Amino acid sequence: MSSMPITPSETRVFGLAERRWLFVLLLGSTCYLLLLSFLNANVLRVSPGLVALVEVVLYLLCIALQFRRFPLGTLVMCLFVVGWLLLAWLIRAEPDPKGVRDLIIPFLFLSLGRYVADPSLADSLVKRIAVVVLLIGIVEAAFTHLYAVWFNTFSFYVNLGNIGEKAAMFDGQMLTLNGYRPEGIGRTLLPFLLGSHRASSVFLEPVSMGNFAVILLAWILSKPKVEIFRSLIPLTVALAVIVLADSRFGLLMTAALLVMRGLPLWLIGRGAILIPLVTLAVVLGIAEYLPSGGDNIMGRITRSGHELLKFDGALLMGLSGPLPANGDMGYAYISSRFGAPLVLALVAALCLLPMRSDQGRWFRSMVLVYFCANLAISGTSIFALKTAGLLWFLFGVLTLARAHGPRHSEIPPSKHTMEPCLT
Repeated sequence: MSSMPITPSETRVFGLAERRWLFVLLLGSTCYLLLLSFLNANVLRVSPGLVALVEVVLYLLCIALQFRRFPLGTLVMCLFVVGWLLLAWLIRAEPDPKGVRDLIIPFLFLSLGRYVADPSLADSLVKRIAVVVLLIGIVEAAFTHLYAVWFNTFSFYVNLGNIGEKAAMFDGQMLTLNGYRPEGIGRTLLPFLLGSHRASSVFLEPVSMGNFAVILLAWILSKPKVEIFRSLIPLTVALAVIVLADSRFGLLMTAALLVMRGLPLWLIGRGAILIPLVTLAVVLGIAEYLPSGGDNIMGRITRSGHELLKFDGALLMGLSGPLPANGDMGYAYISSRFGAPLVLALVAALCLLPMRSDQGRWFRSMVLVYFCANLAISGTSIFALKTAGLLWFLFGVLTLARAHGPRHSEIPPSKHTMEPCLT
């Protein structure tokens, strides 16, 4: 297989205005909660309705950037998903708007990435966003009290109804609950320097910051090896983000992705469809033979598996109501919300979607590992717009990028040049 730098599959050149709007969308989808948290702490009380309105605006901007070429296949798949969800709602007599929202993000941003299909442009956007994440994370770590006063993320989540005021670990707490490592657990990375605080940067939660670092690592490590060595600065940024967030998941995923990158691509590519099945089997196997543990990775895996083993047929099909609150149990969450048939169909579509380059095949395999590992220890973080939007955009870019030909910047304008959608 070719290891040459990949380029767009079409001679499409984006105008300056369209590139700027694309950056606004991706940066906005990453940082919108930080801006809302600032408003909540300094200007007005932010409600769940306002958060939903901002997300809708971002979705509309995503559609506007690609409305001239929205794929028919995407529309057909959307209709299939909506039809299944409506059927499930009718049977269990309980609508689930959050479930719809969770699936809107992959469809819209993957479609946008396929529309752009320019890895060099995507790489530039990722690096800019990573710099923003790192700089704000450093400011938070160095001036924690100032960050807390400006954004007061604890108050923000209380207003959204995600937590109660009594959940505070100490009087006057202004950062989210997982913004500190509890006594007895302690920080894993550089505790002597950073103490118990875990930076959240633009994400308001260190969990999402760790997820962002994993996505950035997957993007970098999916490149040809020559380009990986040229990406030492963004690679260092990803590792620095993991340290600031004290992300144990990010640390383990770094090791896993490095091991994957050392394996032959033919093995990784052909085995991609087995990754979800093997991971689920491991989770259920661990749950079958081990008791529930504490608040650590193995404990979360066992709890996730135990909950799934309790499911009856209706709950496994997503047809039983009321919907259970599955917290940090990702596999139970997706099965009860979407149903096993829809989950299997979406996983199959993800695994079988053609990739035209080695980088695309590497990235898909690494993303699958990220998804499966995250679902084993977390609940809904892979569906959060603040990280999922960028991930699905990058995934979409690589589905149509080829591993040959000149770079996008070298392609001269032609009669196929696309006019900016937004000016």
